[in-house]
Amino acid sequence: MSNALPVVVNEPSTTEHTGVTGPRIRCPLCEWTPHRKDVWSCTCGNLWHTFETGGVCPACFLQWSTTQCFSCHVFSAHSAWYEYD
Repeated sequence: MSNALPVVVNEPSTTEHTGVTGPRIRCPLCEWTPHRKDVWSCTCGNLWHTFETGGVCPACFLQWSTTQCFSCHVFSAHSAWYEYD
């Protein structure tokens, strides 16, 4: 597990990433919801949508324990982003 902070890149999109077949994904602090084209950057340089892999970088398999919100810029536990009804 790494304590390195990821670099975030925001690509605007109008399609929300809220799983009809899974949990609602939102920032636990400000409730911002990521879009499908939003990507996070790993320390290895790979860009990917962290919620499609449960916070695991598909290039180097690093498991991120925290995720930074693009709206409030605060890091929260990755697991806290998933809201189950």
